[in-house]
Amino acid sequence: MEKKRFNIGGFEFETYYEYRAAQEDVKKIECINGELDIQDPEVALRLYNDIRDGIITFKSPIGKQYAAHVADIVANKSAGMLGDREIIEEAAGKAKSSRRLGLLFVSLAAVLVVAFAGVELKEIVKARRIQADIESRLENGTDTNNSQKSVNISNEIDDIESVEDSNGGKKSNVASANVIGNDLILSPWDSDYAADEREVLPELKDLLAQNKDFVGVLTIADTDINYPVVQTPNDPEYYLRRDFYGQDSTAGTLFVDYRCDIVNPTTNTIIYGHNMRSGTMFGGLKRYLDHDYYLSHKTITFKTLYEEQEYEVVGVGLSEVGYDDDDNYKYYNFIDAVTGAELQEFLDNIQALSVFDETINISSTDKILTLSTCNTYKEDGRMFIVAKRVK
Repeated sequence: MEKKRFNIGGFEFETYYEYRAAQEDVKKIECINGELDIQDPEVALRLYNDIRDGIITFKSPIGKQYAAHVADIVANKSAGMLGDREIIEEAAGKAKSSRRLGLLFVSLAAVLVVAFAGVELKEIVKARRIQADIESRLENGTDTNNSQKSVNISNEIDDIESVEDSNGGKKSNVASANVIGNDLILSPWDSDYAADEREVLPELKDLLAQNKDFVGVLTIADTDINYPVVQTPNDPEYYLRRDFYGQDSTAGTLFVDYRCDIVNPTTNTIIYGHNMRSGTMFGGLKRYLDHDYYLSHKTITFKTLYEEQEYEVVGVGLSEVGYDDDDNYKYYNFIDAVTGAELQEFLDNIQALSVFDETINISSTDKILTLSTCNTYKEDGRMFIVAKRVK
């Protein structure tokens, strides 16, 4: 069988992860070219220094050629900047015949269309609106959950100045949680396999051979989220700052909570990922704070080692990391439910933390998938997406 290859703009990659690294480099290049005039000698020199010092990094041949292209610009356009002569000469030594790369990178920008412009501003706007809403409800004594605050967000994108006073006249969530009438939790997705009884899906065997911690691939339809997922029960946060191959990486790797079971899935499977400003990993989840986006991006696929699971997004919430000795409800501690009362407690609390004023539709027969990431709406803020299994 011929080995599958991946292509971007004339570059060919043998593995899926080389391909994903190239995709991420293309996004960085697109963002840089959109924000900076790299033909300006001073701008090019600053950019070259950031690449040289490791502030901006690339992990694919595409990124490395772009770095050579920047070095070429520095070498040819910065000759008059005598104070940086040593750096310019170094750039000239590294520069390759890359003048034709300008056209190549214009073409590459069309490969992945990513809406970088305004994303950070929108995040700040939403964060301020949420914070104002929380403070308003605290002042009015309308906190509805044991020291947690429900949040309701308008979907309009205001400018920063108009957000400062946007809390007036807003209402708190009024939707109530589903009532769980069953004493015991029984799901059609329950299983009872021995650890070595389930067969690994053929298409995932190669990835498992590359990394024994690999447990599946997470994909959200019509988004850039299509990443491998790992789990390390004996070292829960091992991949917090490591890539799939165990190398240092600020983006880390998506990982499953150590308490969850992939062989016989627990009631709730939690996957953690970084909220990267570049939009990679779980950086795109913040878009779910927009109700229209939430409605149009409902499908999540989690292909575990043993089966392909499909989920429907049913809720979006905001919370914060709680200390062990406080009373805050910690959504990330809900893993397995045996009784209806345990599931009811979870539903009551995530309903109070819901961004949208609608009931989170989960019943006693559902298996749940929770995606958890950071959010800047407050210090130690967290955002979570809740989905229920449908296939």
